[in-house]
Amino acid sequence: MTALCPLFERYRPTDWSELIGQEKIVRRVSLLRDRGGLAGRAYWLSGPSGEGKTTIAKLIAADVADPINVVEIDATGLSAAAIQEIERSSRVYGLGEKNGRAIVFNEAHGLNRAAVRQLLTTLERIPRHVVWIFTTTNDGQEALFEGIDDAHPLLSRCIDLPLSRRGLAEAFAERAREIAQAEGLDGKPLKAYLELVRQKRNNFRAVLQEIESGAMLE
Repeated sequence: MTALCPLFERYRPTDWSELIGQEKIVRRVSLLRDRGGLAGRAYWLSGPSGEGKTTIAKLIAADVADPINVVEIDATGLSAAAIQEIERSSRVYGLGEKNGRAIVFNEAHGLNRAAVRQLLTTLERIPRHVVWIFTTTNDGQEALFEGIDDAHPLLSRCIDLPLSRRGLAEAFAERAREIAQAEGLDGKPLKAYLELVRQKRNNFRAVLQEIESGAMLE
């Protein structure tokens, strides 16, 4: 990453050991990896904005596929035909050191009913070298499943990984201060960072944007 990249991209975790505040997810993913790998499955990541959904999706994808074989798609308005085409194209092994393929569907709450119906079939036949990953906000997930019980068929076909919020503010505050110190942008005590994290409702991306603007300088 160049110095021109925003802080939240430059300091995005590139290894599971760098992920903050989501120990339960790290343990689950580690167990799945040890029991046969992460591919051949679908994952459903839900949580508020800025708490790590995209980072976790990228880490899962990187475990399976080289960057050239990772595709990110906006799920909003995605058609059933498009899903079928993605399924067909993913059957071919990827090129590179890893032969897997990863498809990341951002804004999964934007899926329409036709797309959901298609996924009910598609997700039951994911090739062993492919991983499908969906990310959504909590509010978006509730809207998508409105009027349907919690055991929604789509979610039941995925490994559900809801992000934890317990202790997240404190962990984010400490990490934010470390980054601010490394960038020469620190001038306030830890409690000021904790207040900032709470003000931004645990949106770590927004916290780093504030730090980058000089908000934590004395």
